[in-house]
Amino acid sequence: MKNLKLRIGGVPEHFNLPWHLTINAGVLKEYNIDATWSDFPSGTGSMVKALNNNEVDVAMLLTEGAVKAQAQGGNFEIISLYIQSPLIWGVNVPKNSDLYQSKDLNKAKFAISRLGSGSHLMAYLLAEQEKMALNEDRFKIINNLAGARKLFKQGGNFVFLWEKFMTQPYVDNGEFRRIANLRTPWPCFVVCVRKDLYAQAQDRILSMVSAVLKTAQELKDSPIAEKIIAAKYSLQLQEVSEWLTLTEWAKNTDIDANLLQNVREKLVSLNLV
Repeated sequence: MKNLKLRIGGVPEHFNLPWHLTINAGVLKEYNIDATWSDFPSGTGSMVKALNNNEVDVAMLLTEGAVKAQAQGGNFEIISLYIQSPLIWGVNVPKNSDLYQSKDLNKAKFAISRLGSGSHLMAYLLAEQEKMALNEDRFKIINNLAGARKLFKQGGNFVFLWEKFMTQPYVDNGEFRRIANLRTPWPCFVVCVRKDLYAQAQDRILSMVSAVLKTAQELKDSPIAEKIIAAKYSLQLQEVSEWLTLTEWAKNTDIDANLLQNVREKLVSLNLV
């Protein structure tokens, strides 16, 4: 069987540790897959661009970002759930801002990684929840978490939505102040593959994803999982313990078309698709 070279991408966060473990352990050689990993600190928007430009073959996208990009003609298939639990977004503001609760966000600008990213789309979900008008003038593109940290050091009335546990260290050290949490109303990550590649190697790619999900379950069941994750991602053990309790990787590569349709309908109702 000819070796299949795959370029795989995802955010540099604890969710994707099973990919690193599976690739680095050589598990995928069983399927004649030569996989390389690339971090995308800017998140889903940059991965959509990379998939469409044939710069990456497989990517772990936020569900809402993947559905939006696919509706706009994205050159990829959503082939599997990756994380079946919701994502908890921290609603973070600069420590010296005038923002203390969600209703104060009427006077804030939203810092986002890029248009079409989770931080962009979830801002609309938060605005709907708070019955708050929102338009594109209210966004400032800061590329990634590092960009948000730089912006927040300057102060001002900005809000930044990013995964709760990855921003916790900056809440703890006083750079950010968290005023709320926002939970996605759907499973948070999906596996996406370039259309032409998936048509050629569907079985092997699904076998690869199954192997990663098996690693994920082994990691979750491991008595030292908390220590491994805390050490690799500079998180507190207590935070990692809470995150592991709340996080469920998918059990298999099945995906419910109704789930994706429900996400699409929500995005349509928010005028995002």
